[in-house]
Amino acid sequence: MKKPSLWVVLALLLAPVVHAATSAQTTLTIKGMTCGGCVGAVKIQLKRTEGVSTFDVSYEKAEAVVTYDPARTEPRKIAESVSKTGFEASVKASPDAPKAK
Repeated sequence: MKKPSLWVVLALLLAPVVHAATSAQTTLTIKGMTCGGCVGAVKIQLKRTEGVSTFDVSYEKAEAVVTYDPARTEPRKIAESVSKTGFEASVKASPDAPKAK
């Protein structure tokens, strides 16, 4: 049996590191969700949104935490996509963001 080359082993070991470096996370505030069905509609839309890889939608918090590929989309576009479901979605400001004067 042939031994795998060093390059193949390195590629397999570094693949998760490369993937992690190409993803980003944002939190959306979603107004108007009134039930679990609303959460389902938001999840379906996020699943269809280009560049979105994972998401966690919370009815209780009225928000969604979304992991996405910044080379394919941006938080504003994700919020616009969710807003197509009839809910008002916006990018939640991060606590580290500078305040507007």
